Amino acid sequence: MKRISYFLSLLLLALFCGCKEQEQPYVGYIIIERAVLDAAEGSTTTITADTDIPSEMIFTMEDGVDWCTVSASGKEITVKATQANPDPSNYRTATVQVRCGYRTTSFTVLQKYEGQTTLQYDWTTWTATGSDVETGDGGGYPSLFTEDRTQYWHSQYSGGNAPLPHTLVIDMQEELECVSFAIGRRANGENNYPSVKTLQLWVSTDNENFTQVGGFTFALPWQAPDGTIVEGNSPLVPAEEVISLAEPVVARYVKLVITETNNDTGVCQVSYFKAYGKI
Repeated sequence: MKRISYFLSLLLLALFCGCKEQEQPYVGYIIIERAVLDAAEGSTTTITADTDIPSEMIFTMEDGVDWCTVSASGKEITVKATQANPDPSNYRTATVQVRCGYRTTSFTVLQKYEGQTTLQYDWTTWTATGSDVETGDGGGYPSLFTEDRTQYWHSQYSGGNAPLPHTLVIDMQEELECVSFAIGRRANGENNYPSVKTLQLWVSTDNENFTQVGGFTFALPWQAPDGTIVEGNSPLVPAEEVISLAEPVVARYVKLVITETNNDTGVCQVSYFKAYGKI
């Protein structure tokens, strides 16, 4: 009996030890920020890997990418453009996979277009609220975060036009350092709608205390660069209004206050909202 009890105890001990979680050995960490290249062929940049792993870094380029090379000396990573960016109005990116010891990570290489100084922030998680909206016309608040200018926020007109000012509050979900903003106009066919006459732009980190940092006034009639006098919707009206700041601001919330419209009804539309940071 004692022998049976002894063997049962050993069996239970073995099962208990086998069920314990295996502790994983520490393998270090590695963090690599984005690398930015100028548009010209031969441009280079150096970034530093934040890591405690002494092993050599091994790089694997994204399939099909042949316009840049990556090498390392210790923690210093050098990225070189082997080709000029052929697109005069768009940047391009590549993903580089990195293996260092037992750790793997990746980082992005961005090659600017000629003259580019800012980069649009990702707006895919942003949300908006406001003083009023015509939900059945244009797509409402979500339309502010799409390139499709045939979709837009429209001020309320059902049951009577909502009074001025109209306000839109954008939550960018995190604090971002911004240097400029773009306010898109509604498009219908070839025409752009200059319904917003005066807009103020305010920023905040807590959605309570706002500071005005910019704005614009686009009054009709308006003289286009070619001398044409524009008095309403027209393809000559710019697709967007850009608000550039003298100094960067840190903000999570941006409030657009529309105080005047180019009509006597007070109705207006905004097709999108963009924010940009230094590249």
